[in-house]
Amino acid sequence: MHKFSVLIAAALFCLVSLGQTAVAGQVNAFIYHRFDETKYPSTNISSVVFAEQLAYLQQQNYTVLSIGEVVRRLRSGENLPAKGAVLTVDDGYRSFADVAMPIVRQYGFPISLFVNTDAVGSRGYLDWAQLRALQQEGVEIGNHTASHPYMVEKKQEETQEEWRQRIIEDLKKAEQQFMTQLGKVPELFVYPYGEYSVEVIDVVKSLGFKAALAQQSGVIHSTHDLYTLPRFPMGGPYATLAGFINKLSMKPLVVPVENPVSPVVLNNPPDLTLNIANDDVDLSRMNCFVQGENSCRVVPVAGQAGWYKVVAEKALTGRRNKYTLTVPGREGGWHWYSHLWINADFPAVDGRGLTSAAGPEVDLGKTVQAVPENQ
Repeated sequence: MHKFSVLIAAALFCLVSLGQTAVAGQVNAFIYHRFDETKYPSTNISSVVFAEQLAYLQQQNYTVLSIGEVVRRLRSGENLPAKGAVLTVDDGYRSFADVAMPIVRQYGFPISLFVNTDAVGSRGYLDWAQLRALQQEGVEIGNHTASHPYMVEKKQEETQEEWRQRIIEDLKKAEQQFMTQLGKVPELFVYPYGEYSVEVIDVVKSLGFKAALAQQSGVIHSTHDLYTLPRFPMGGPYATLAGFINKLSMKPLVVPVENPVSPVVLNNPPDLTLNIANDDVDLSRMNCFVQGENSCRVVPVAGQAGWYKVVAEKALTGRRNKYTLTVPGREGGWHWYSHLWINADFPAVDGRGLTSAAGPEVDLGKTVQAVPENQ
């Protein structure tokens, strides 16, 4: 069977399985790292802005869920809220307990913390006693590996099986540390740096994780893949109240089938073929961005409604990039979808694993807002 025919058949199967193309509820998830740590501007948010964001959630009557509750609903087929939000924090820095938690307590919102266990107790990080106290308080704690590696990277002369075993051992080491120190093994996982591949996802699934979160922007919807759940970043220049409100307003652009599935770049610029399931958007006004610039082409596939080919006008630079599609809804608002690209030609080089060759994610909020609703 022709490859494109296989894609169409898969999409039809997905749509029949869903029974509809409309989305029942949504959750806009956010990722934080550091609080009031101005020494690290790209991953920091001020406590004043964070407090303003939580106040907005309360004032606007958002349903704030833990990511664990969202996953439970997705797995059981229960509806997501019409206005849902999720708060997640990666890496386990001390500023989460010292700065963020007093604010979280004021509002009683659930929040999830993902910890890379080898760093626990190191300078600037929470220790196990603090993590136990947070867990007893109700903070959901998830697995962020032991060593915070670039999971898609193979070492020099490392075979596929050796790579797989190394990643499994790292995750099992973290699981053992969680069990010893917290008395339970987390069922949720976050990819370090948001990097994953088909092979990485297979490892995560094989170890029994119920879901995994990435770092590309997007909206979680009722039919979302459980192992590539998106989150909007809240750090650096886009960690503002206005940016938060803008991302909360985004709706999901539902893509049941995409090719290639893996984000690892094989040809640069990479081609992306996808199917869009929404029947509530104006696809004739679709925008495509690469790192904040309207610099990729979206071409409808002839004779196949809802199918599009997307390709950047120039070769991607930096280790991590995204094709981000935004489409106006027929009843107002904007729908959002991002496809992650990982370019292994740009090496993963850093000391402990806090930075990479990639630049920061670009905030498209102002770009989207600048498009008048009546055009």
